[in-house]
Amino acid sequence: MIRDLGIFSLAAGLSAIGFLFGTIEYLFMILITLMGIEFVSKSLNECVNDQFAINRLFTRLAKKLVTLSLISVAHFFDQLLQTDNSIRDFAIMFYILYEAFQIVSTAHSLGIPVPQVFLDILEIIKEKLRGRP
Repeated sequence: MIRDLGIFSLAAGLSAIGFLFGTIEYLFMILITLMGIEFVSKSLNECVNDQFAINRLFTRLAKKLVTLSLISVAHFFDQLLQTDNSIRDFAIMFYILYEAFQIVSTAHSLGIPVPQVFLDILEIIKEKLRGRP
């Protein structure tokens, strides 16, 4: 009985993930991994700088959940417009860049040597987002 409940729960959970996000591809796994790395690195940064607060931790977690919700909405748009996951993949790539930007920024603020190429790319992205040529 308990075993059947476990199998049913696993099947229902995987079905819900498939419904919300579509096929789980490498882009999505990369995003989830980067979200975890950013979450941990930002928390450690706050601990090192004596700024850690549980409120900030939950705020950061809520932002990650909202990001995943936006990925789900993009997947729903793909289904409605029959665009073959292009909207979802674009959203995932945007958030991959955002998370990578946050990780590099956190490392730089901790004084960890960051390759100049990363810093140059971050500066280019900042300029593009500000609308400067």
